Amino acid sequence: MKKIKLQDIVPFAAFLAIFIFFAIASKGRMLSAYNLKTILDQSMITILVGLGVLFVVAQGSIDLSVGVNVALSGVIATRLSLALGVPWLLIPVTLIIAAAVGLITGLLVSKFKVSSFMVTIAMLIGVRGVVNFIQTKIGVEYIPASLKALNEPYVKIPMFIVIVLIMAYLFEFTKIGRYSRAIGENEVTARSVGIPIEKMKILVFALSGLMAGVGSIFTLISVGGTTNTMGSFLEMNVAMAVFLGGVLVTGGASAKIYKVLLGAFSITIIVNGLALIGKSESQISEAVEGILLLLILYAAILAVRRDRRSTKNKSEETA
Repeated sequence: MKKIKLQDIVPFAAFLAIFIFFAIASKGRMLSAYNLKTILDQSMITILVGLGVLFVVAQGSIDLSVGVNVALSGVIATRLSLALGVPWLLIPVTLIIAAAVGLITGLLVSKFKVSSFMVTIAMLIGVRGVVNFIQTKIGVEYIPASLKALNEPYVKIPMFIVIVLIMAYLFEFTKIGRYSRAIGENEVTARSVGIPIEKMKILVFALSGLMAGVGSIFTLISVGGTTNTMGSFLEMNVAMAVFLGGVLVTGGASAKIYKVLLGAFSITIIVNGLALIGKSESQISEAVEGILLLLILYAAILAVRRDRRSTKNKSEETA
């Protein structure tokens, strides 16, 4: 029987503490069916994009370009589908553009040995400029009416669940997930046992880009079209979800699908709960999220160290 590690308990404990606190502080209003649906709706995009970023973080890297990728792919795909009069063309075009942006990022990180942080920050700044230029020229546009049916709960929620299950399978039961965790644990060892490091880095950034495309589609059907702030600060929300869920910046074995889910829901509950108790000011929300992130990361690091000491002691006793 596999022993539950302390580092895996920390995210659950943090989520439960946040959930119970706001459930009580809001006098039960947070638990209404309408509010719980709102929390789910507001968490979907962060979760979907975060599941792609998790593969990158598992390798010990980071992708801060997902927000602008959501905007670029959505804006171009919307314009093209409207110009050609083919509404459903929006979906494949969004996914292709987003995956291509991720692929370029992966090539820069892998082939030119540039820090993922520097590359994705540069992409964030540069691509945002391109998006702003395009939107200045064409303005805000609305998606074709036939695509708005995708925003119905009976369509959107099943789509969301299926995508989450697919990503969970890829991360837990395929080489791309196993190799990514191995690279995060020790890249030198992973290379020595034959794992194609460069190929895997390119692949996970392309996958992260693809999921940014999925996030873009969900954004478009939720909002009804493009906006001047599309994708803004999404990369920060995604990073917060991943790390607030207890995934270490070094990735490796600490990277888990459920941690992204817990982190994303925790962020949404904090924002939603503060609004319900009349403390919705952005400064308060950001301060609470920042403090909790530091506390949870600190607790996760302590838990990892304790688990490693426990494993080492048992090995010594066995020897």
